Amino acid sequence: MRQALLALILLCAILAQAAGVEARSGKRIPPRGKGLLATEKIPGRGVWLDPVLEQRIQKAKRVRVTVWFEEQLLGDGKAYLRRAKELVGWKRSELRTAALATLRNLSDITWKKVEARVEKQVASGAFRNLERHWIVNGFTVGVTKEGLDALQKLKGVRKVFATRFGPGGQSPQGPGQAFVEGSREAFDPERHRHPWYVRGLLVDKVWKELGVTGKGTLNVVHDFNFLFSPNVVPNVYRNPKEKPDNGVDDDGNGCVDDVHGYNFDHASGKLTAIPVGPNATNGRLMHGFMCAAIICGVGAKERPYELGIAPDARWAGVISQRRLEAAIEWAVLQGADTYSMSFSKPGEQEFRSHRRKVMEHGALCGVFFVSGAGNFAQQAKVPVQMRQPEDIPHVVFSAAGVQRDLSRTLFSSKGPVEWTTEHYDEGLVDKPEVCAFNHNLPFLKLSGGVTEGGLGGNSFAGPMFCGTIALMLSADPDLLPWDLREIITSTAMDVAAKGYDHETGHGLINAYRAVKEVLRRKALREKRSAKRFTGRERGDTLDVDAWQEQLEVVALVIMRLGPKGQAKALGAQIGDVLVSYDGKPIKTRVELQAAKKAAEKGKRDAVPVVLRRGDETIELSFEPGPLGINAGERYKDPVFR
Repeated sequence: MRQALLALILLCAILAQAAGVEARSGKRIPPRGKGLLATEKIPGRGVWLDPVLEQRIQKAKRVRVTVWFEEQLLGDGKAYLRRAKELVGWKRSELRTAALATLRNLSDITWKKVEARVEKQVASGAFRNLERHWIVNGFTVGVTKEGLDALQKLKGVRKVFATRFGPGGQSPQGPGQAFVEGSREAFDPERHRHPWYVRGLLVDKVWKELGVTGKGTLNVVHDFNFLFSPNVVPNVYRNPKEKPDNGVDDDGNGCVDDVHGYNFDHASGKLTAIPVGPNATNGRLMHGFMCAAIICGVGAKERPYELGIAPDARWAGVISQRRLEAAIEWAVLQGADTYSMSFSKPGEQEFRSHRRKVMEHGALCGVFFVSGAGNFAQQAKVPVQMRQPEDIPHVVFSAAGVQRDLSRTLFSSKGPVEWTTEHYDEGLVDKPEVCAFNHNLPFLKLSGGVTEGGLGGNSFAGPMFCGTIALMLSADPDLLPWDLREIITSTAMDVAAKGYDHETGHGLINAYRAVKEVLRRKALREKRSAKRFTGRERGDTLDVDAWQEQLEVVALVIMRLGPKGQAKALGAQIGDVLVSYDGKPIKTRVELQAAKKAAEKGKRDAVPVVLRRGDETIELSFEPGPLGINAGERYKDPVFR
């Protein structure tokens, strides 16, 4: 009897352990139809509530929450990497089709089971502003305390997250900016002038030697304001199923007039919320425009400057502070290849898990999410210098920043990042992946002219990464996300500590070696000769010594003018060269700072400053202190060639 009892206890322990393993890994559910992927159940039992909800519901009559149903494409926190191993050998186009069909099918099946009870809660006022999602099987809704209780009784609800933002608006945001779609010239790398970062990332070698220019790719830019000029209009996306400005949702996707993108916060197809003048250099308002220009901007007639890394690619704009799920669903349905993100959310707590799951599912739908590493190294400590979404592992490709001389930009956020949420629990995770240039970049004006420097921030390292990925996907549209990540990191060039480091990742992006490796693997997959793309060669990486020799400083130039600063009031102009300060010759920023400090110690009322504008010499008298300028060093190697 005793032996039988012991045997029963042992059997129960084994079954309990097995159940625990199943709970941790997530139960696999076979596909419900042809062309669908297996789905998974989120492990555990009961409904998990975000810990901050109790406090919020006591302070407010209604809180906004995001709900996950139990059945998802990816179940537990390790599911993405586990499924990636199973999906080796798929083509990206095949996986995109299957993942999209699976997510939408799962959402429809689940919703039918709860729709009647949800509508009842909406009618009672317990639920308000409900929005379904299929990118993650769930929905977002505003609930009262009674509504939160009712929510937990809905069939299949598994997790309830506290959502940070309220619902988006439902009215257009101003008149917007009208524009005429431009014609596209066949790309010629010799026709226009390209910025120095094209040479630094070896993008010009990709164009000229490999013939890859980004053709066939769509890059969605997530920002808050977009401007249009002949430098970005020829490459703007045109939704083929939507008729412009007719006030009708022609393609039935819930977005009216989403021809070139969509403003999800204001339910409008107009992407220009705040216009600027033709010669403005407003870094904030022109942010989206510059991101698009760096990814795929082109030259045009009487516009000699071409900033794009993938000049034959296309771009679309989305604006969404509150409706990220809808924006990403739109991108997936349009067949987007990359999704460039310049927003950065601190303190997201458990809600981080929701954003990560959204992007994991989006990655299986064929979208490559790209972000800068952030600009918070001087404001926050590791492991929270990198925020959401740049801190998301595996499916968000983040780029830290270096200056033109390859030194790290001091404000560039560092890793590692920490993932210890209820759903994901890896601890410290290596970030960022690579680095690109993010300091003193040329600024393109709507008029077609440029300011040679003054633009900076990891918001622009991200688009360089995005443009490089567009080149890689142009070379092989069926490249899977985990393969692309391995290629871009293994071909990068060390510019800091040997090997991986948390300041510059695996190193500076090398677009030439990355695209060449893509073409090599594609040739092997298609059983063609890969000889042309095999092996290292001279010039396939940046010659650092030669690069540094070209960075001899020849002048200090005014890149930007403060609107209320002394320089603007005295008539200084962008592009003026600083010749001397208080009689001391000036060529570098260090020399300028030293001369200013010396003058301030002398307690002078006025300081003579000499500028050069073309062949003209200009003498001005400044008060000691801030000049009201942003000055950049001009090098022997020109900004544009």
